[in-house]
Amino acid sequence: MQTPTVGRIVHYQHPGSADGKYAPVVSPAIVQAVNEDGSLRLWVFGPWGLHIAERCRQSTSFPPDPSSWFWPPRAEIRDQARPEPL
Repeated sequence: MQTPTVGRIVHYQHPGSADGKYAPVVSPAIVQAVNEDGSLRLWVFGPWGLHIAERCRQSTSFPPDPSSWFWPPRAEIRDQARPEPL
């Protein structure tokens, strides 16, 4: 199981606006602090600029809970021992 630490990259689930003008969207975020209760303080790189998200909890559901964080999916690793010829 991964443990969040300062400097790690996570995904943040924007809740969207109550009036529906802005849809829920996922943005990358950097962990700035891990609080004693396990929640995170995040620097979120959102579609409308940078903002801080306080006391974010990890989402355990899919789709993710609004205003929560979750680990980005892992990329498939290809064999890099032999690069393709140009």
